[in-house]
Amino acid sequence: MLMLLKIQNDFDPVLSPESSLFVLKSKKQVSCQDILKVLDASKVCSSVQNFTDVYLRLPGIPSNAQLTEGECIRVRICEGRFALLIREPIREGNFIIQPKVDFDISASTVAGLLKLGYQAVAYIEASAVIYQDGKILIEVDHLQGVSTPYLQIKGTNKEIVTSAGSALCLDGSYTTKSYLQIILESLPADGNVSIGIHNQQAARLQELVEFIQSQGGSFNSDLSSPIRETSSTDSVIDDMQSRIRKLERWNTINMVLWTILLSALVGYSLYQKKRH
Repeated sequence: MLMLLKIQNDFDPVLSPESSLFVLKSKKQVSCQDILKVLDASKVCSSVQNFTDVYLRLPGIPSNAQLTEGECIRVRICEGRFALLIREPIREGNFIIQPKVDFDISASTVAGLLKLGYQAVAYIEASAVIYQDGKILIEVDHLQGVSTPYLQIKGTNKEIVTSAGSALCLDGSYTTKSYLQIILESLPADGNVSIGIHNQQAARLQELVEFIQSQGGSFNSDLSSPIRETSSTDSVIDDMQSRIRKLERWNTINMVLWTILLSALVGYSLYQKKRH
């Protein structure tokens, strides 16, 4: 029996501005010295992260169909953690608007998705150099197989992000394409299908799948009988639903606090007008 796991999230950058991250992306070359100039020197810190994005295609889609991001779930592996992209980013002008955080999941959950029929069809490996000062984060991403690094400016304040981009002379060079889109467009015309990208990456992709399955060992060992398979699948879905409910509660609390703050400001404004 084919099971399709659908994850629904109510993230809305208009209704939940405190949960939004505004991102500007460019492949224009910027020196480290120029990046440091736009950050607060007293608070700036830097780090390096290596991550791998694995794209799992939804069950039931023909294997020879053209690969598109909307048909995939992105799982990021970074520093031993697994994170699921909980909502497709929204494109608005030069900006990519996305949730502040991804959805942390366990290796056994990813192994469960593979067992449910999701197919690993592509991956991206990258190294990111990150600079931040508490207001904005500037990330220089070096994608494997791509000669030019991409720079991303991220922050919760749209104006500050815009100002940083202008200070780095990035105006006119922005793109809202995802890294998967960029990789797919770099392939030959006849390779821009799932089987084409799979053939180029097959060995490494298989290694990643085996790594995920080994990390989710307890899940795999429970699949020896149909009864245990059903039980394990249910536990995976219950785990994800539980985590989604927690995220929804947190978003609700944020919205309530935001509403109270706005109400207080409006009330104070009316009070001041009355006094005058």
